[in-house]
Amino acid sequence: MDLTSDPGEHRGSPGRWCQSGAWILSFWLAVWWGVLAGLTPATPPKEIVVHRNLRYRPGENRAWQLDLAKPATQAAAGRPTVVVIHGGGWVEGSRSSFSSPDTSQPGHIEAFARAGFVAVTIDYRLSKEAPWPAALEDCRAAVDWLRQHAREYDIDPDRIGAWGNSAGGHLALLLVQWDGPLVGADAENEKQPGWRRIQAAVSDSGPVELSEQHRHGTLRGVVELLMGGPPTDDRRAAYLAASPRAHITRDTPPVLLIYGTADEQVPVASADDFVRKLAETGAPDVTYLRLAKVGHCPHSIQRVDWLPGVVTQFFQRSLGHKPQ
Repeated sequence: MDLTSDPGEHRGSPGRWCQSGAWILSFWLAVWWGVLAGLTPATPPKEIVVHRNLRYRPGENRAWQLDLAKPATQAAAGRPTVVVIHGGGWVEGSRSSFSSPDTSQPGHIEAFARAGFVAVTIDYRLSKEAPWPAALEDCRAAVDWLRQHAREYDIDPDRIGAWGNSAGGHLALLLVQWDGPLVGADAENEKQPGWRRIQAAVSDSGPVELSEQHRHGTLRGVVELLMGGPPTDDRRAAYLAASPRAHITRDTPPVLLIYGTADEQVPVASADDFVRKLAETGAPDVTYLRLAKVGHCPHSIQRVDWLPGVVTQFFQRSLGHKPQ
């Protein structure tokens, strides 16, 4: 099956697709263009407010903080919310990349707020401090905090999405796909009832299958650090649980997947396989942007110029954005 973008297209364009067999990948792109054609952008808010260093879990850990940006005006029934999760191979990175007033990184919370969303960016425990499942446990705790403080911060608790790049994309996908208990989580977490998934996610080059990522070799060291070692017998179940590919179901919420064919860290073939499995399972709302000649993280690092609008419009559609 040839899933390679036409080499005649411009770098980063959503061009044509080659077809082989019965499965037609261009279907996803056709749906995406059709949806965007019918969108009416919401009126941008005139002013936004930013809250910094909000603690989303009790305790002294510096990682358990978030920054939040929102339109200054109060919405009638709460606003859709986007959780921005930084990358860095689960070993480095900071929410400041997406909240500092001195940066204009794609995915910045102020940009989402100016589009009418409540937007937060979080820190989480990195794998040098605490291995799997600590990072996902913290991401879930941040979403729980947003739901608990929905009225205070103008949030609709039933319209929450996540955006992440690289390792953050991996965590964003797990937030939208998986509501099961976290093996190895702390005792307080394990006593909680089933976790409620979020409503949409965007992955900007997030790993989707960690055993395959380990075999690929480029990120083997950071994957082992995250998982506490290689995928040997005693860790195979944990590697499987930590892989978005293992959590594909027919009721998977809307996802937007952005990957580049020249990515030397996350093989595009793994994204191809992920999308194929989503199609076979019958997931109803999948948008796959497979960009020719583009490297790791087309949206946030390569900065393909038309992607910020695509991401904003995806969340407007999937979270039911209404002009306020």
